[in-house]
Amino acid sequence: MDDFTIGMEDKFKVLQERISKVHDSQDNVLLKFDTLAKNFDNLKKVVSQFSDKVSGLEEVATDRRKLKSEIKILKNRINELYAIVKEGKEDGSISSEVGDTQSNNESNHSGFSSSSKVTMTTGLDRDTIRSAYEDVRSDATPTEWAVFKFEGARIICSARGSDFTEFRTQFSDDDRAFGYLRLQMGDEMSKRKKFMFVTWVGPNVSVINRAKMSTDKAIIKDIISNFAVELQLESQAEIDIDQFKDALNRAGGANYGTGIRDL
Repeated sequence: MDDFTIGMEDKFKVLQERISKVHDSQDNVLLKFDTLAKNFDNLKKVVSQFSDKVSGLEEVATDRRKLKSEIKILKNRINELYAIVKEGKEDGSISSEVGDTQSNNESNHSGFSSSSKVTMTTGLDRDTIRSAYEDVRSDATPTEWAVFKFEGARIICSARGSDFTEFRTQFSDDDRAFGYLRLQMGDEMSKRKKFMFVTWVGPNVSVINRAKMSTDKAIIKDIISNFAVELQLESQAEIDIDQFKDALNRAGGANYGTGIRDL
């Protein structure tokens, strides 16, 4: 065997060894890729579980905020009720006799009834309130609004008119009141009248009288029952004709131009 043949055999052996090492390295790389793929799958599962937990935490946070808000509302109601009871004790209006009285022109509402109760009676001047209500609704009169205020323990019609500027002057910081308005909506192609009921609670009104407003409002709404929008107002800035019309447009589901008969 000559030197050339021996040299070729040696080189062939070296080449075989290197090819074998390459195969081993390839197997090792494939093994690592398999391990990496498994780890990636595990990572995807962990991320998915984490995402589910985050979503759960968000739902819990939302529930907690909702619960906190409901607790706050309940606490305010309890404070208002306590203030009413306290006022009743101080002015002697708590009676151990349970009973309701009702005259021809008054609706009487009691705060609650038990072995002792707080009597909170609000009456209505039904004739004047109904007359003003029908006046605002009538197309035959120029009346666009009416305001109802408390006169002692009764609600009366305190004013009515057609000028919105005058309407705004009817509500002071110390007042509790209700308002009923007619506004002409639409354009020349689609004119229509809309009615609005507003509740006014001035910023200086006591907690006790604020608490009574929901009951008193239910009483007057026995007569004033037809309106598209109801608003509660607590500042002069809220008595705004444009805001009123926006509320009526949203309630009506359409937004046309302003008609001829405008406040």
